[in-house]
Amino acid sequence: MALLGLLIGSHVHAADTLQLARLDGDRATLIELGVDGERHSMPLPSTLTTPLGSVWKLYVHAYALDRKLPDPGYQCTGQNIDEVYCCDPGQRIDRDQALVHSCGLYYAPARLGIDASSWRAYWQARKAPAWLLDLSTLQPQTEVPVAELLASLSVVAVLVSP
Repeated sequence: MALLGLLIGSHVHAADTLQLARLDGDRATLIELGVDGERHSMPLPSTLTTPLGSVWKLYVHAYALDRKLPDPGYQCTGQNIDEVYCCDPGQRIDRDQALVHSCGLYYAPARLGIDASSWRAYWQARKAPAWLLDLSTLQPQTEVPVAELLASLSVVAVLVSP
């Protein structure tokens, strides 16, 4: 089984800590790392959530690869402030580069022609969590359970593996 980890945030208490959620097989763990080098490990609380952030692009990427959707590229015009994550005006970016650069404009489902019902059926067949079945929830601010995020990312890892 592959080990999958996700940095889920940092919190300020008496001292700064980082939280890392980890999935090893069926075992989900929360690891808190203090700036003093102290490390605490515990079972992942089922109620722990995190914003989806840029991770939503991974799901679109995996879907596009697995469904063999054409790569239309994205042409930067300089007209959208979010192009700073994509390319310089006049340049073009392809699917893999867009993922590396975290170019959300490339991965916009409507731009790629992703149909909501096909998306839903695809992820339902992979036993994805409910928040992944609805294209409208693919937003950076969408709060999702960390355990579900880790489990669904393990499916994505299989889909994009060579």
